[in-house]
Amino acid sequence: MDAVSTTAPVRFVAAAFDALAANVAILDDQGTILAVNEAWRRFAQANSGESGKGSNYLKVCDATQGEDRADAQRIAAGIRAVLEGRETLFELEYPCHSPHEDRYFMARVTPFTQDDRRYAVVAHENITRRKSAELEVLRLARELEARVEARTRELEDSRAVLAQRNAQLEDRNQALAQFAYVASHDLQEPLRTLGAYADILRHRYAGKVLDERADTYLLRITEQVSRARQLVRDILTLSNVAVQPPMQPLNLGDLWDEAVRGLPWPPQAQVTRAELPRVHVNPAQARQLLQNLLGNALKFRAARPLRVHLSGELTADGTQVQFTLRDNGIGIAPQHTEKVFVMFQRLHTRAVTGGNGIGLAVCRKVVERHGGRIWLDPQEEGLQVHFTLPAEGHAPHPEVPVTPE
Repeated sequence: MDAVSTTAPVRFVAAAFDALAANVAILDDQGTILAVNEAWRRFAQANSGESGKGSNYLKVCDATQGEDRADAQRIAAGIRAVLEGRETLFELEYPCHSPHEDRYFMARVTPFTQDDRRYAVVAHENITRRKSAELEVLRLARELEARVEARTRELEDSRAVLAQRNAQLEDRNQALAQFAYVASHDLQEPLRTLGAYADILRHRYAGKVLDERADTYLLRITEQVSRARQLVRDILTLSNVAVQPPMQPLNLGDLWDEAVRGLPWPPQAQVTRAELPRVHVNPAQARQLLQNLLGNALKFRAARPLRVHLSGELTADGTQVQFTLRDNGIGIAPQHTEKVFVMFQRLHTRAVTGGNGIGLAVCRKVVERHGGRIWLDPQEEGLQVHFTLPAEGHAPHPEVPVTPE
């Protein structure tokens, strides 16, 4: 039993040594190869034809030439440091490519002492799979970094171009607003003169010198002059909205109450509002927005008693207030919900509703100038107009809005 117990571990150690996947050699304190495992023998025979047992591994490393020379010298220096006791572990990753594949190895040197002599265990482990994965990750990271850098440059260039175009557009808007103001002001004077002389002719000569047809012509001239003057005023209003206005915190409910009091509501009409969150807007443009929306509700009412109600609540992020104006008027067909925001687009004849078809175009301009959006939601009875304005404490950043489907 004692003989079996002393020899079995030695036999197992030898078998385990040969079973190791790494290429392993044991060197004496001079660097001579005393023993190698099966993996070392197979690798050596495949590359040099000999196992190297009995040769001095340090001299082999020192004599290496070509691309592998630097790595061989580092391995030799590491072995010497371990054998001399200056290091307890040396490791080095290095390439060892063959004509058929790229290979990577890890050289690991550790010492042990026996019979007062120092020995070194030199192991070369094939780490090609791991190294290839690391190199692939590194390649992808560099590729991603290059793409991000290129995309960042593109975004910076786009921002610069966009800023330049915005500045140009703002200059054009201001020039257009100034032109519209001057043009409308200059048009007002001849229209006033034309209207005044038409009124004089009607009052002095109607039913006296002129016949009934002439009287009708003068009436039509007066009506068209009035319409032209209103059109000029509408264009001036629209041009004023094109200019970026100064903003301030405001209670929209006060403007609503003021606008309601200024309109001729029919009997039994009920115009109400909820408590409204405060907003950050331009008062004049917000007043114009409410007047136009209330005017539309009044203009397009049905035969039933008119009901108009305004409500509002903060959006989820708290930066805007979404308002909803509901009425029970004649409503609008779903296919026309975008058409009505186009300047001078009308769904009804002027004889039925009057106006120049510019009211909702002004509303959209006002809302967009405040960085919001406006859209219509037809109902079974009447219409819901939804629009957003910046909440108090959140200065608007006007941009092209996205109208929901």
